[in-house]
Amino acid sequence: MGGGIGGIDVTVRVRRDRLDLFARLMAPYLYELPEDDGENVWVTARLSLGLVGEARQLLQFSDRVEVLSPPEVRDEVARAAASVTNLYQRVSGRSSQNPSSEGLL
Repeated sequence: MGGGIGGIDVTVRVRRDRLDLFARLMAPYLYELPEDDGENVWVTARLSLGLVGEARQLLQFSDRVEVLSPPEVRDEVARAAASVTNLYQRVSGRSSQNPSSEGLL
């Protein structure tokens, strides 16, 4: 694999409008960020994660970051996103039945 410090090498693409924030927040994991040509909408970056589950933190970037590889990390992020979606669909269903949110806490 690549130049990670050990662990799992992960390739992601980041929307240019979130690149600076991504680089700051993911700095401990980031080991390769290509030269910014200023033209493409997406920029490829490489991270080194200790565990597959650490990739869940990429969800903070919503649809502005996509895991390209490896497949097991992409699958983990997809599972986590589906879990969050299911949670909010359930909560939304309860909220429409009972406008009070007291029972949610």
